[in-house]
Amino acid sequence: MPEIEKNLLVVKRWIDAFNQHRVSDIVALYTQDAELFDSGMKRKRRGHKEINEWFTRRFRAMPTITYTPLDHFVSDEQVAVQWTTQGRLERMLRQKWLARSYAVDGVSIFCFENGLIKKQRGYYDHLSAVEQILPPLKWVLPFRL
Repeated sequence: MPEIEKNLLVVKRWIDAFNQHRVSDIVALYTQDAELFDSGMKRKRRGHKEINEWFTRRFRAMPTITYTPLDHFVSDEQVAVQWTTQGRLERMLRQKWLARSYAVDGVSIFCFENGLIKKQRGYYDHLSAVEQILPPLKWVLPFRL
């Protein structure tokens, strides 16, 4: 099977595992020294342990989060996926009545080494997600065009 097809299959397996919140299956798709970063993170996550902790916390905080691929672009060593993620933050400030739904479009770029994800970058409008989860911020934050 050509590398491009193998890489696309890894991304499909990643999306399936993400949507079913199977953290161990997600982590198994990364190299031991992989790097994960998206625009909503304060810092990069490196290696299986940190990536596992990241997804475990993410799914605990957002138990309905899903990832819907809209399109993809491929090269020999990279796959870029245009997506929509959506879900519901079940508690805000430990208060269930503050729960909010969200939907955000973005792009993830998966870089591969020996059939596994070596580096993943996610780009999306983090402020849009925060505004959906905390609507009063719209009146506090500066106007955006």
